[in-house]
Amino acid sequence: MNKRKKDRLPEEHCDYQDDRFYYIAGYTSGGAPFGVTWEEMELNKCEKGQISIRRKIMYKKLDLNKAAGEFEIIGPETHLFYNVETGEFDHYNDYMEADIADSEKFDDDAWVAAPSQWDISDFNIMTDFAESVSDRQKREMLCVALNGRGAFRRFKDTLDRVQLVDEWYEYKRKAYIRVAREWCERYDIPYLDNEEAFDDESAQQSEPDNSEPLAPAVLLATLESHNHIVGDIERGVKVYNSGGVEFEESGSGFYLARVPHKGGLKTVSVTFSHDGQDIIQHYCACSGWDREPPVCRHVVATVLAIQGGIVESSLVLGKTATVRSTVTEDNTAKAMRSGSLDVFATPMMIALMEQAACECLYDCLDEGQTSVGSSINVEHTKPSPVGAEITATATIEFVFGRRVEFIVTASDVSGEIGKGRHNRSIVDKDRFSKKIYR
Repeated sequence: MNKRKKDRLPEEHCDYQDDRFYYIAGYTSGGAPFGVTWEEMELNKCEKGQISIRRKIMYKKLDLNKAAGEFEIIGPETHLFYNVETGEFDHYNDYMEADIADSEKFDDDAWVAAPSQWDISDFNIMTDFAESVSDRQKREMLCVALNGRGAFRRFKDTLDRVQLVDEWYEYKRKAYIRVAREWCERYDIPYLDNEEAFDDESAQQSEPDNSEPLAPAVLLATLESHNHIVGDIERGVKVYNSGGVEFEESGSGFYLARVPHKGGLKTVSVTFSHDGQDIIQHYCACSGWDREPPVCRHVVATVLAIQGGIVESSLVLGKTATVRSTVTEDNTAKAMRSGSLDVFATPMMIALMEQAACECLYDCLDEGQTSVGSSINVEHTKPSPVGAEITATATIEFVFGRRVEFIVTASDVSGEIGKGRHNRSIVDKDRFSKKIYR
């Protein structure tokens, strides 16, 4: 008894303990409690230490619909993780240097790796769906479409032809929920099942969603940066302005829409990035089942309808900014110790290029935002002597959400002295600073 008193939870959590349970995680439909017993706690302390049991009892119930939505938008280079203590999802991308540098946090025991795109296998889900179709002719058409190379594209085209697009998305959604349930059970993560998440109001009130709500806000510059059908960005704006686009959110960041087209309707699906500022997947019959389908007018109209119109911004493709500097003894290769000659130092040329990119983004940032460099690849092709005036120019080539890609050049009176590409990411100052000093 003395041992139990010593190990009691803080007073504010006393309602989660009784004589049998050290921690009551919840109650069954019959009213019986479940959780971590005193015996389990003592055993765990002996075998694994106090930290692991503390983490175990802090698990929050995960809404399977939320998990399924997160799993659906996993890309081939994306690693998704779930924090069992905070109930939040986070990720990093193999090709984003800033993400890779930040990935060490996922080594903490509180983070659990989510299944990858390859673990889930959309192809297997498509096969199961095809075999589940009751109409023999439609079933055979879908099964045939899945044979050989180009199966994804043929399957998508066939779905549209046999008018089973809605049924497919519903089946796929349930399949992802099943994957989420199995994953939770594998890692002992408490979860709210589909019916609980939507029908049990008290469960929703007791288990609030701590993640920030997704607010799609995709710029036209971002849509233009994606592979798109020539002229369809402008046509998509016209389709949206004409009205009639209907949509619904079927998961976290995943939307289905019906877009007017020649007296009929086009079925469109769009998946937004975590921050809502880019689209990471989309479908329309215009492009078939290509792995990287072009953005068409119907996708553009869908995005605008979901976010309520065009997002006004100074961030546009082709925008340029220019800065100047003079070569002095202080910025030569000899002074910077990047060489032994009194010529303009390559590190200083790079810094001037980055300065031009920062200047280009100056009036595109909201209050509290800044930009950070994530990569640069340049050539210094010609030397410049002391006294030469150097001009650096940055031009926005692509915009993918918060990532902006520039073409950068540098020149002096004799012509171009350097060129290359530079990427910057728009970040929140406070959040970025916390990562630095944590």
